Amino acid sequence: MMKYFKIRYSVPAIAVLFLLFNGIALKIYSNYKEKCHLISKIQSLKQENEKYKKSLYYLETKNSYLEIMVKSELGVIAEGEIEYRFIKS
Repeated sequence: MMKYFKIRYSVPAIAVLFLLFNGIALKIYSNYKEKCHLISKIQSLKQENEKYKKSLYYLETKNSYLEIMVKSELGVIAEGEIEYRFIKS
C-alpha cells in the first residue's frame, strides 16, 4: 500500500517539477504572457485610433468643433469674449 502511495504522488510531482524547470515550458509561458500583453495593447490602440478618427471627422466637417478645440487646447479667446476662471475651494 505504501509503495502504491509513493508512486501515485511521486509521478505527478516529478512531472510538475519537469515542467517548471524545463526551458521550453518557460519559453512557452513567457511567449503566452507576451501574446496576451500585445493583444491588450492592440485593443487599446484600436480604441485610441477610433477616437482620433472621430475627432478628425468632426474637425474636417464642423467648423464649430474646430473653434472649440482651438479654445480648449490653446487657450485662445475670440475678440469681444470674456474669459471666466473659477477657482476650486
